Amino acid sequence: MIRRIGLQNFKVYKKQEFKLEDGSTVIVGPNGSGKTSILEAIEFAFFKMVTRKEKKVAQVEEFINHKGKRAVVELEFTAPVNRRDYLVRRTIHPGETNAELFEVGKKEPEVTGVTKVDEKIVDLLGMDRNAFSALTYVRQGEIDRLSRLAPKSRRTDLYSMMGLGIYDKQSSKVQKEIRKMDKDLKSIAESTKRLQEVQAHLPAKKEITAALKALDAIEETLPKKTQSKKVREVIQKVSESVNAVEEQLSSPELSTRPEELKEESEVAKYLKVLLDTIPDVAENQLRPHIREEARSIFREIFGDRYSDLVIDDDYEIALYDLQGNRVSLAAASGGEDVCVNFSLRVAVNTALQRHSISGPPPGIIILDEPGAGLDAQRRMWLPEAINKLDVVKQVLVVTHMEELKGSTDHVISLIPQGKGRQPLVEYD
Repeated sequence: MIRRIGLQNFKVYKKQEFKLEDGSTVIVGPNGSGKTSILEAIEFAFFKMVTRKEKKVAQVEEFINHKGKRAVVELEFTAPVNRRDYLVRRTIHPGETNAELFEVGKKEPEVTGVTKVDEKIVDLLGMDRNAFSALTYVRQGEIDRLSRLAPKSRRTDLYSMMGLGIYDKQSSKVQKEIRKMDKDLKSIAESTKRLQEVQAHLPAKKEITAALKALDAIEETLPKKTQSKKVREVIQKVSESVNAVEEQLSSPELSTRPEELKEESEVAKYLKVLLDTIPDVAENQLRPHIREEARSIFREIFGDRYSDLVIDDDYEIALYDLQGNRVSLAAASGGEDVCVNFSLRVAVNTALQRHSISGPPPGIIILDEPGAGLDAQRRMWLPEAINKLDVVKQVLVVTHMEELKGSTDHVISLIPQGKGRQPLVEYD
């Protein structure tokens, strides 16, 4: 799916191009060699933002190499929705980001401008940033985290990894809106009550009219109207107060807005119920597929030692040895534990892609440091196990583990050249 990444003055890269093929590719290099920068460039090119440990990078200007005035990220990719090749180019200037999207082979951009490019990429991918992340990324630490969790906590964590956590966030936003609407209704009710109390102490309009007529009659008998003028001014001010209170009470904000707020609040409460229900429904539908995908991946890696992997509805995990005897996960060695959770974590991605209803699957999985806790032999089998899943056409492994070089179809090695300097890039 990803064909080429071009970087200019992006973090440590002054000018570098990476070409990617179908099949499995490992990008290997020691810590600080620029591996993470490649993943950030992919996310930035597609979605104009970068997440680090679940927090969005606030200022993209920090990606500009300290020796450059601007940074450029280019990404060529095959769109899942139409299988055509596109090039997205994003340029970072201090305080400004520009974007262009080309169909490969055409000189003129198909769309320009950040907003239009963002929208077009979502159309071409058939998914937004949250969905793309849930379907394609296995981030560093996620596999290890799963292995330390109890089954119920594991299920909660998998919710987030499936992308279902977005519904919890949206539900929280709706709940805040409901609270705000309730607060606004209370404020309107208090304002209406205060105005009604003031109105009760003011004379009626007919009483003011009568007072003015009486003053007119009195003035006809007075030689001087100085005193009556002051009385008339007082009556006019009282009349203005009566009108002002009446206008406020009949204003849309106090007269019709309460009913609108009540209706909006009812709709929001109904929406919150749906948002709270969707994750369970989605997870229930995906769970059988996740179990089968995890079982397939695990048997590819550990088929020489175990005959089966069983995951129940609460994500309690059991293994079966070659004689068919059950082995609890707690009784298994650390390597098996990590591999079970690797299989389960990747199965989330592959099951989501295989059963995607939004459009064609992206066909790519990106593994960020996936081999921690496994022996060298099992590490080498990881990409092969994933590569055998027909829903995945491209596997990108980013790691510092040199032994993974022999486990993939393609190898890109990053060789550090000193702090702040662009690494040497070698293809094997």
